[in-house]
Amino acid sequence: MSKKLLIILGGAVLITIILLVFVFFWQKKSVTNTNNANTNTKVPNVNIVFANNNQNQNTNASLTNSSQTERDAVQQTARSFASIYGSFSNQNDYENITSLYFYMTPALKAQQENYVATERAKNLDNSLYHGITSEPRIVSLVDFDTSTKSATVKVTLQRVETSGTNSASTNYNQDITLSLEKIDGVWKVGKIVWGAK
Repeated sequence: MSKKLLIILGGAVLITIILLVFVFFWQKKSVTNTNNANTNTKVPNVNIVFANNNQNQNTNASLTNSSQTERDAVQQTARSFASIYGSFSNQNDYENITSLYFYMTPALKAQQENYVATERAKNLDNSLYHGITSEPRIVSLVDFDTSTKSATVKVTLQRVETSGTNSASTNYNQDITLSLEKIDGVWKVGKIVWGAK
């Protein structure tokens, strides 16, 4: 019986220890949450004071930031457009053009659709690979006018042209100048001018 009593007492002590540890951690967690609640209550008051103190000073800054954001959007649109438009192969069925229709003005889109239809009608032999990859190296904002919602961007592309079965390639730089217009909140390309190769 003494062995059985020792096992019961040992189990009771073990359960008591587990309960004490549980209560200790539970109380510690409650205290932590209470502190966080108090801290969170004070922080909004500080933020409101800062917002009120800086309100007049930030008005001009947001206009400047808005203008810079627009310039950044124009340059990013031009960078992406030039990279995709300037990269093609005779085996990709003009995807470099058709995938960009959304980013073209209606006039440019119609012009490019006519070009693609004319080229597809030629039924050229595409068994011998010919392709060019283009990577933007320099993006220069030539003109930016918020009143007319227009911009001109020159992108210098590093181009790699590959032809034939031996994969011989030629590297060169070429500029592409894009005229953009903001239509329904989206910057769209209206004119494409390639520079000398």
